[in-house]
Amino acid sequence: MEIAALKTEIKKWIITGGGLGLLKPAPGSWGSCGPAIIWWLLLWRHAPVFWRIGVCGGVIVAASIFTIALCPWAEAYFGKKDPGQVVLDEYAGFMVATLWIPLPAGVFGNALNAWLMTAAVYVLFRLADTLKMPPCRALEKLPAGWGVLLDDLAAGLQVNIVLQIGLRLWHGG
Repeated sequence: MEIAALKTEIKKWIITGGGLGLLKPAPGSWGSCGPAIIWWLLLWRHAPVFWRIGVCGGVIVAASIFTIALCPWAEAYFGKKDPGQVVLDEYAGFMVATLWIPLPAGVFGNALNAWLMTAAVYVLFRLADTLKMPPCRALEKLPAGWGVLLDDLAAGLQVNIVLQIGLRLWHGG
C-alpha cells in the first residue's frame, strides 16, 4: 500500500471512531457505542474516580483535537458537510455527559448495573444529540470541525446537567 493511501485509511479510521461511523443505519448511534463501551468498562472494573476523569477527559481532548483537525479532510473525502461517517465528535460529547456525575455505588464492579447506567447515559445522549436543543442547532452551523464538534459537546453538557440533577434527586440530595 502506498503512503498516501495509508494516510487516507488512518485518517478515515480515526475520524470514524475506529470504523464505527461506517456502520449503517444511524452511524451516530454506532459511533456512540465506542465511548459507551469505554465508560462501561471503567464502571464495571471499578476504576477510581481519577482514572474515570482522566480517561474521559483524555478522550474528550483527543477526540476534539482530531475532529477539528480532520473534519475538513473528511468533508472533502465523504463529499458533504458534516458527513454522518464522522463520529469522533460522539466520543467527545458522550464523555462530557459522564464527567463528575454522582454515580450510585451499585454500578461499580457490577457488570449489569454498570451496563444499565451506561445505557441510560447512551439513550439520553443520543436523544439530546438528535433533538439538537438550543444552543446545539446554532453551534452545528459553525464552520468545519467546530460545528461538528461543539453541538455534540453541548448535547453532552445538557445530558450531564440532567444527570447531575436526576441522580442527586434519586439519591435524596
